[in-house]
Amino acid sequence: MNHIDGPQVGGDAGSTVGPLTSEDVSGLVPLLLAEVGQAFDSSRWALVNSGTERVRWRRYAGAALSHCCRLLAEMETAARAEQEMAARLLFRAHLEACVVCLYIHIGESPALERLARAEVRYQEGLQQEADTIDATLAAARKEARTRRKRVEKENGHKARWNAANPAEDAKSLTELPHAPQLKPLSLDRSEAIAEFGTLGAQELTVSQMVDTLTKWGPTRGFATENLRILYFYYRHMSGLGTHTTMTVLGEYVPAGPSDSFVKVKASPTLRTADQLPGMALYATAYAAQYVLGAQGCDTPVADRIEATLHPDPAGRSA
Repeated sequence: MNHIDGPQVGGDAGSTVGPLTSEDVSGLVPLLLAEVGQAFDSSRWALVNSGTERVRWRRYAGAALSHCCRLLAEMETAARAEQEMAARLLFRAHLEACVVCLYIHIGESPALERLARAEVRYQEGLQQEADTIDATLAAARKEARTRRKRVEKENGHKARWNAANPAEDAKSLTELPHAPQLKPLSLDRSEAIAEFGTLGAQELTVSQMVDTLTKWGPTRGFATENLRILYFYYRHMSGLGTHTTMTVLGEYVPAGPSDSFVKVKASPTLRTADQLPGMALYATAYAAQYVLGAQGCDTPVADRIEATLHPDPAGRSA
């Protein structure tokens, strides 16, 4: 099979296209990454640093696509090395990156502002968490010092009594209480927060972005179907790798009702790593068409991948 052309697309509406093999994906990933890299190195992406909202929007849309490409490359490497859990983690991160990329590109400056507000929320939350840890640590140290002084005083009385009454059973000294040894975080995110000026913190979840993209799809001409399926896969992969769920743990201790013994395995039993890069390849190509195309860049590799793997809502590949 020609890795540049990929599988041939059927001519009639009822035809189907076989899924890409892992070898196909391994051949197409570097071609797509090279296409994106060449576009970013071209004069069309030599953005004048004018400080305008439009330039800032383009910069971050391009950065999001570049991030998608990096995650795709590392996922494909992990899959070829049969690093199952790494591939799952990277797939979930990649899916989120693609959602963010499309959200920025389609939503333009208002969407970028929402993302900035989410960043403020993250930075402020990080600062609050660090401050809470430091305050709790300081209070624990203060309490430990108070208890330690009390115990030392009591032990001093006991020691003097023991010295004065050698014929009596000695009074046991109390063990000194533990004093926290952790160092305070002393985190200061004020400069990072100040970069966003007067923007207030606001939550922005993957679920919210997917719903917004679904609303934008018909009116802005990039999708006609409900995109909630993206969030389904995001949640699904959260439970298969990102979070240590009962489902994940069960893969290490497979046992049937008739098994006499249960053994803990070194690797999960479910194998998905060879399937995930192909799905991520399509998503990256789809995002590349929009982000690069908006700057007038040709995307023959991304076009071919998207045309080959474009899903049919009726359950066929088109």
